Amino acid sequence: MCTAPRIWLISSLALTLAGCGGQEVSATGRSLPDGPARRVILITCDTLRADHLSSYGYGRPTSPRIDELAKESVLFTNAWSAAPRTMPAVSSLLTGRLPDEIGATPSNMDLMPAEALTLAEVMRDAGFGTAAIVANSVLRRADAERGDIGVQQGFVHFDDTMTQHPTINAAPERDSDAVTDAALKWLAARGADEDRFLLWVHYMDPHGPYLPAAEHLAPFVRDHAGESELPVAQSPGEAGAIPLYQVVGEERKPGQYVDRYDGEIHQVDAEVGRLLDALRARGWLEDALVVFTSDHGESLGESNRWFSHGDSLQRELVHVPLIVRPPQSLRENLISGEGGRRNGKLVMHLDVWPTVLRAIGIPGHPNRGLSLLQSKLPEGRISAHFFGRLDTPRRMISVTDGRWHMVTIGPKFPTLYDMSTDPRETTNVVAANPAIMQRLQARYDEFMSQGQSNRLTGTTRVLDEKARRGMNSLGYTGGDDH
Repeated sequence: MCTAPRIWLISSLALTLAGCGGQEVSATGRSLPDGPARRVILITCDTLRADHLSSYGYGRPTSPRIDELAKESVLFTNAWSAAPRTMPAVSSLLTGRLPDEIGATPSNMDLMPAEALTLAEVMRDAGFGTAAIVANSVLRRADAERGDIGVQQGFVHFDDTMTQHPTINAAPERDSDAVTDAALKWLAARGADEDRFLLWVHYMDPHGPYLPAAEHLAPFVRDHAGESELPVAQSPGEAGAIPLYQVVGEERKPGQYVDRYDGEIHQVDAEVGRLLDALRARGWLEDALVVFTSDHGESLGESNRWFSHGDSLQRELVHVPLIVRPPQSLRENLISGEGGRRNGKLVMHLDVWPTVLRAIGIPGHPNRGLSLLQSKLPEGRISAHFFGRLDTPRRMISVTDGRWHMVTIGPKFPTLYDMSTDPRETTNVVAANPAIMQRLQARYDEFMSQGQSNRLTGTTRVLDEKARRGMNSLGYTGGDDH
């Protein structure tokens, strides 16, 4: 006789996750969980600002394919990363824990240890296939003798092949078309009965230097005859100047680089579309959970910072796009009508962990986040962001409730911005709002007290001199004293 199905409650929506037909078994003989999503597609894009996607209101058509994805998804307008650099941000995304808690802060040089539990490990151990295709040198696997540490943990297939060099001295990377090719190769090798998997694809574009192909740059080139030129920076992190690694030929006008940045977005957008087309053609898209986001943003003139990141916790660096496409069985209940749904509630990368586990039907493994597969999200949440080592005087912490954004550097120099009237954070209103500061501080203290107490110690990546020069050329290895 058939027993009653197991039920998960997602807000007011009851989802039957296990039916009467028996539990599915993977190609390796493992019993698989029976959630509404049969697979998870996680797409991350390096250095992508939300406000330069047309689906987020940008006035230029940078992202037609991502816009199509958004029309089948919930688009979160108030989403936040935990850090302004790739390694700590992605490590936090994959574990649902803050960078400090997993030893992945402050710089791209710190790798989380094997004790950190990743989504890939949870899904692998549950019988899913796991694959990652990455394009940024800082995400390359650690030395074999160090064991399974860093973001590679849990990925049976971890493709970090990189042979392209945007400049002669830069660290190697992989263009977006090569990333998609590698992902499609892995998908093509899977049989029809190997359709339960986690696929993480990390695109490097639009990280600098901004070198989009001509056909992607052409639609965005404007006349900048009236613009003043910027100098070239003489040292990393210099304000009011173009970072040396970003310099393209004799171009010195900021608008020229914004055009290039938009062209890079248009280029990676086409590749995201090609990946999704291939999944749809295989019949592997409708019952998948698709999550699209970026690791962090990019300064495009805010606070006189140009074409850089990883030097502050301002909004443009830690506010990110987040688009969640539920599997078909959930879409009608979570997205009413055509054109997707926009959600302005505060959400975080930390929410990806419970969202994925809820979608595939794996219980337990609690963390700081909330599943985004619910019709209503709670009010009153905050997001915290971090930069710099715990033991340095210039340690940066910021916290936001979605409107107010407080940034501190050590015990001094607090700043407060009202993003509802000042989205570019040009005016520090801390003196006029002491009660807001106290409230944010109290909520931050409460937030941190609710976290997991076992902080892990990361491992510093070992580089040879050539690799270190390449990483330094992109500003990747700095920040240890901030």
